[in-house]
Amino acid sequence: REYELRVRQEPKQARMCGVGADRRPIDPPPIIQLRVVDPHTRQPPSPANPDIEDSDPNYAHSFLQNPYYFMFASLAKPEDDTELHWLKDGKTRCTTGSVVSSLYHLKDTENRNEDAGFFVFPDLSVRTEGSYRLKLSLFEVVGNTVRHCKSIHSQPFYVYTAKKFPGMEG
Repeated sequence: REYELRVRQEPKQARMCGVGADRRPIDPPPIIQLRVVDPHTRQPPSPANPDIEDSDPNYAHSFLQNPYYFMFASLAKPEDDTELHWLKDGKTRCTTGSVVSSLYHLKDTENRNEDAGFFVFPDLSVRTEGSYRLKLSLFEVVGNTVRHCKSIHSQPFYVYTAKKFPGMEG
């Protein structure tokens, strides 16, 4: 099987949250869509494509019920794929809040209300000012191992200090 990841809602800005308990989530919250497709036809598996693994009549939507998929969000530089995990002190993480999302089975309002799988990050904050991208990595728990499936990057967004922050979007 092959995985398609698409950022459906790009992060645009955030107010830096510092090291205290205060949380300032990225706005708007990043939302990533997952599609599992047949690598030969680029379509979801179906009985018409019986030659792929896991192909039973319900497989096209069975991944939506899979509790073993999760996505991890990490901070990356805007100009390359270098991940940023720690502040200069080497002890404090660059991000705070929920950096992991389970797969949500939701209706896709942009695609005839069809069932779809999404990862949502409503509580993800950044501790330092600057321009960043998110690296969003899909994993699957298989037995007692965790397998990396695919990663995608968001568009660059800016994290502002409290004085410079323009405010949350509508």
